[in-house]
Amino acid sequence: MVKERPEVRSHRVLTDPQVSLLLNDKDRVLHSALLFCLLTGMRSGEAYGLLADDISSKGNLGHFVHIRPNHLRQLKSKAAERVVPLHPILEQVLDQRLPTSGRLFPSLSVDRVVKRYAYLRSVHRELHGTVFHSTRKWFITQCERTGVPEHFTASLVGHQSARSENKLTYGLCVNSVFARRALAAQKMLHPR
Repeated sequence: MVKERPEVRSHRVLTDPQVSLLLNDKDRVLHSALLFCLLTGMRSGEAYGLLADDISSKGNLGHFVHIRPNHLRQLKSKAAERVVPLHPILEQVLDQRLPTSGRLFPSLSVDRVVKRYAYLRSVHRELHGTVFHSTRKWFITQCERTGVPEHFTASLVGHQSARSENKLTYGLCVNSVFARRALAAQKMLHPR
């Protein structure tokens, strides 16, 4: 007898009030990693494996993170290797709170991220139905809301096309600093 594939339950996208709740909580374990994932669209395993050497400055274009395989973690797919512009808030976090060498989040593992988020969800009932990966979905939603072109969003989050595995789609067009940084990141990773 052939077993049916288990039904995959999609987790909710975080709402803006839920994101505010998480950020205002300033959880001692997850706060900086939450910020990174909310403002870059990184997966928890990608954040866990970030090294100080993955961050680079490109002058007036700002700072970028190169997400690539390393001794701590592999990537989900070839498209997952990418260069992502850092939000100015993350530049401040780098300057003020994170190590300047080695791992950016030395106390984290994917298991610890998952368990700590489950703890936060138990403390804050408003987070019911969300998981840490919901931070990534929130980032995609923000890109859509602000009109970041679909192919930029796909490249920022490491998807091969503008339609993700979760059937999420991305927005259309905006002329923003973030979109310009995304274009610069895409050109750095894939020069013609």
